[in-house]
Amino acid sequence: MQTYRIEIEKSAFKFIKSRNEKERRKIFSAIYGLPFEGDIKKMEGYVNRFRLRVGDIRIIYDKFDDILKIIVVEIGNRGDVYK
Repeated sequence: MQTYRIEIEKSAFKFIKSRNEKERRKIFSAIYGLPFEGDIKKMEGYVNRFRLRVGDIRIIYDKFDDILKIIVVEIGNRGDVYK
């Protein structure tokens, strides 16, 4: 199994900090399980963009297999994050 380097954008990290401890743990656990675990779907209209569902929260990220890197672009509540 390959190890991906994970980066979290400032706006996504800000969302995580605004959550309570239980939700923060759940979000970080889901992020560090990427790209192999969770309810993951490729987003239409993008080459490397995916979304991960964690309850009502959506984690939008870009995955680059050639350099083994994942960039968490946005995190938000379902419906709000896609705008």
